[in-house]
Amino acid sequence: MPWSEIQQKHLSIWPHFTGALSMIGSGLIIHQVLRSPKNRKRVYHRLLLAMSICDFNTSFWYFLSTWPIPAGTSNVFAPSGTQASCTAQGFFIQFGIATPLYNAALAFYYLLTIRYQWREKRMKKAERYLLAVPLVWASGTSLAALGMTLLNNANLWCWISSVPLGCKGSLRNDGVNDCERGNNQWIYRWIFFYGPLWAAILLSGVSMLLTYLSVAQTEKASSKWKNNDTFKYEPTDSALRKKKEKEESDRKHSKQVSSQAFYYLMAFFFSWTPATLTRLIQMVWYKTYYPLILLMAIFTPMQGFLNYLVYMRPRWLAYRKRHPEWGRCMAFAMIFRGEFHRTESTNVRPTNGTSQETRGNMFSTVHVRRFSRKSSVSRKSSVSSGARQSSIDVSASIVPEEHKEEERPFEDVEEHKEEERPF
Repeated sequence: MPWSEIQQKHLSIWPHFTGALSMIGSGLIIHQVLRSPKNRKRVYHRLLLAMSICDFNTSFWYFLSTWPIPAGTSNVFAPSGTQASCTAQGFFIQFGIATPLYNAALAFYYLLTIRYQWREKRMKKAERYLLAVPLVWASGTSLAALGMTLLNNANLWCWISSVPLGCKGSLRNDGVNDCERGNNQWIYRWIFFYGPLWAAILLSGVSMLLTYLSVAQTEKASSKWKNNDTFKYEPTDSALRKKKEKEESDRKHSKQVSSQAFYYLMAFFFSWTPATLTRLIQMVWYKTYYPLILLMAIFTPMQGFLNYLVYMRPRWLAYRKRHPEWGRCMAFAMIFRGEFHRTESTNVRPTNGTSQETRGNMFSTVHVRRFSRKSSVSRKSSVSSGARQSSIDVSASIVPEEHKEEERPFEDVEEHKEEERPF
């Protein structure tokens, strides 16, 4: 069904914006991981890094939208490319199946670390498979689609499609191939992309459910222990008291991590539901509904930005609790602004006459000078306290004590007694 001119413009223009947002989000996650030597050593961050690199690449090709489609193509706004540019765009969009597969790998990581208590050393043995499987599948299907001439104009962008668009293919035309390119493309869309996509969503959902049940069971056991009069006592032995405190800390940490996993799953699901419903309706009823197509054009390229919001959520919560006078947007603006100032601030080295406390004040001044005096004093106090504890990362001290557990890496606490900050 041909769209009106204004509908074509909306379908073409929206991916430019959402694709750019996704590139920014994925780029900031990449920056966060690569700038920290500790982050680069952790399986969790390396999975995030691989997912964000793949998403950054795919978001760029979504950002191009209809531009690579061969010039002169009808029912498309602003096609400016050739068949070669269209094939290149289709190749890398198909390669983007690696991103949802990495989402599933991340959900599986949460399951292993929370429910089954896998430590970092054990996770590193499984890491090679978690990293390799998405890349192998994405590369293999992209090359297969290239060799089978499946990569053609698909209206929103170039991907697995047929030329001409309305041809049936040999399976639906009594064995007669009426397509110039992309014979039986509808099968390969599901085999190469949507089948693995929803397998990844199913795996992520099951992993999330098992993780939640594990945390809920721990919460129930903890509540039962607290309500039992037999055990209402104050442990006098310091070792026993520390053990109880550690168990409580681990329980809170698991609950926070399970919440983080849930939000990653929601970002994943939110990005791909319109696209899947659109393709399912096209395959079964041979119909296309413009509202669904528009939602697909808006949200499919947007996953990198949503992932970034989830990634920064613990820090945002910490800022909001420490500064309740800040609005939601203000707290996020402070985090976003800090992305471009923290590296410079943490590279400042004190001279012979400069104390660690002074260096903390320098960092505080950079970040808070333009805000209220009350916020400035509060931030300086936090940084000065943190600077006395660490001479390496002054910026970490802006996180209040009550939220440090939110920024711990998703790994076993006993193996890494020194507190890590994934951001």
